Amino acid sequence: MRLISVLFLAATIGLAPQAHAQSVQRIAVVVNDEVVSVRDLRDRIRLVLFLSGIADTRESRRRIANQVVRTLVDERLQLQEAKKRGLTVSDDEVALALAEMERANRMAPGGLSSVLAESRVSQESLRAQFRARIAWSKLVRRRLAPRIDIGDEEVTAFLARLEASQGEEAYRLGEILLPVSRGDDEATVRNAALRMVAQIREGARFGALARQFSRTATAAVGGDLGWAARSDLDPAVAAAVAKLAPGDVLDPIRTVSGFRILTLTERRDAAADPKEAALDLRQILVPLADEAKPARIAARLKQAASAARVIEGCEDLGAVAEALGAGAPRNLGTLRPSELSAAIRENIAEVGDGRAGVPIRVPGGIALFAVCGRVQPRSTLPDRETVARRLRDQRLNLAAQRYLRDLRSAAVVDIRI
Repeated sequence: MRLISVLFLAATIGLAPQAHAQSVQRIAVVVNDEVVSVRDLRDRIRLVLFLSGIADTRESRRRIANQVVRTLVDERLQLQEAKKRGLTVSDDEVALALAEMERANRMAPGGLSSVLAESRVSQESLRAQFRARIAWSKLVRRRLAPRIDIGDEEVTAFLARLEASQGEEAYRLGEILLPVSRGDDEATVRNAALRMVAQIREGARFGALARQFSRTATAAVGGDLGWAARSDLDPAVAAAVAKLAPGDVLDPIRTVSGFRILTLTERRDAAADPKEAALDLRQILVPLADEAKPARIAARLKQAASAARVIEGCEDLGAVAEALGAGAPRNLGTLRPSELSAAIRENIAEVGDGRAGVPIRVPGGIALFAVCGRVQPRSTLPDRETVARRLRDQRLNLAAQRYLRDLRSAAVVDIRI
């Protein structure tokens, strides 16, 4: 697809009324004998700028014009293929999609129409976009989904990798993929990706740009990739992402499919940290006056330490407490390490189940803390059904990308501006 004359496009916005009316009826692109007018292109550019939070200036229109043309061409190809396969999209389906967009943005029914009208943005352009998305989704589900089969061994292997990555740092990422197809000018797509990164860093909404331009299934959810452990990422990508703060975006990355833009949304441990297991704690408090002499304190600490070494199970605590002249062992309950003081946390850090830490001086006496059991934190690993669905979606996404790439390769696209 050759570079369009974005200067001409920008100029049409400022023409006198009669000349402007004539210009917008001009043909911008012909896709397999189907016309995309300059008006279609102009309306979509305004829609993208509005949804992305980018100021509507001649320069911003110029920056995104080429990518909008690519998007409109892809939509025409998707609609043409759906029609060829006997698939249609009703007005009711489009209306439901618009209503869902309103709900997602916490708007009252009809609020989206009002906002677009106030901003002089074409609602018809948004309807056309939804129509293409719905048609493509139907087509992919009908033609490609039945061919995708995820075996039990794949699910097992995926879960094994997730389990092995427990305790690793994990990242929630967003993506935008700008494809490079046969016949495309790679430099043009790369420059479009660089401009998009610059716009995001200047405040444009990543999710909105992903919905408009990304050519992966994640576009429908604003590019959200979900969580990935560091070991699941390409080492170079993981190293770069590790330096990002939430909201930061990486420079475009060249992949087999095209140029990929990644943003960091959140970071956390990949799964529950075993060190955060909740502890079933007991305490023996050996009474000792706060004003006791150092020699007396040292003797009692030594006595308590000797007693602690014979504890081989929490059933021994009663006898040890009695031998030390302490009251009955106190049940402290089940507590996470983060809920304990630093001194107690350090004292029992290496203590096994049924054993006690070294005695420590506390107000009113000497304390022995015993660990009577551990409750491992609940795993955040997904169930097998969720993993199977995730793998199926990934494979379906790749198949859909290849499908659209083949449609582009076979299409006759004539750009006239």
